[in-house]
Amino acid sequence: MIKHSLNDALGWIGTFTIVVKNKSTGKIEEEVIKNRITNTALNALINVLDDIDPNLDIKYLAIGTSSAALNDADTTLGNEVFRSADTSTVRTGIGEFTSDFIVLDSEAIATWEEIGIFCGDSATSSADTGIMLSRILYHRVKTSLEEIQFIRVDKIERS
Repeated sequence: MIKHSLNDALGWIGTFTIVVKNKSTGKIEEEVIKNRITNTALNALINVLDDIDPNLDIKYLAIGTSSAALNDADTTLGNEVFRSADTSTVRTGIGEFTSDFIVLDSEAIATWEEIGIFCGDSATSSADTGIMLSRILYHRVKTSLEEIQFIRVDKIERS
């Protein structure tokens, strides 16, 4: 008889480190935000156990203007206004993956309220495409003086 430990549960943690660089003053702000993994992403990940390709390659960061509450069933941003392709993706440890995105000073000048990560073969540069992996609420009045880097870390670990 095989006994299993209740301590062998797995968890998926996603965080954003947001680095804002003011191009005029050189000032750098940094903030870390945990994110919400969507139901669609969890179901796509579990597909691997059913011999179905999970199709979760991270491709785009999207910015939106909706401040609607986070919901596990979200599949799109409330009002997507901008997308940026990843600048790099790399496995950074056992069960850990890091993706990087940049929004240049000339891009997405608007009031931001939400950020989403989109993945899979159906994710393109067009709004509302792909599997929404995660969403966070993030308020910022983005100006033409700011370049913003998003460092996203996904970690699947034993709890």
